[in-house]
Amino acid sequence: MDCRGLFIYVLSLAFQIAGAVLLILKYWGNTRQRIINEYFPGTGIASNDGDDNAVLDVFRVRECVIEIYSSRVAFIYIAIGYALSVFGEKGDVASIIVLLMVFVASGVLIGVEFMLARVVARVLYKDDIIISYADLPEYIDRTASTKDIDELINKTFGE
Repeated sequence: MDCRGLFIYVLSLAFQIAGAVLLILKYWGNTRQRIINEYFPGTGIASNDGDDNAVLDVFRVRECVIEIYSSRVAFIYIAIGYALSVFGEKGDVASIIVLLMVFVASGVLIGVEFMLARVVARVLYKDDIIISYADLPEYIDRTASTKDIDELINKTFGE
């Protein structure tokens, strides 16, 4: 392979990995903050626990966790795949056989990821998440808590 061919090959892999990294940045980082961002995608109303905290339903939280971990694993799969492609060769095996092997291996990897994401969500998130309204983004509306209603009554009626 000449230098130009090598340069194009390296650049091709670099573009693919850079694209994968840019996509995953949305889901990497503080998982709790990612759950909130997924739970309230741009807008929403947070229910309350009767005090000054929002209640995030455990079933919706689990859906968010599955989405977050699925995206993280997808990035890892992509990065490993690109890295391994540098070392691999098809050899004399027929292209259709390689294609079928790729489909089977992909199916297994996807199945494993789906199962692991669900297990992680169920193990790590067994209950609703209680979070202070102060920790929620500003675009999240809140419902009135018992504390808010009591304060309103006291202000209105002077009790």
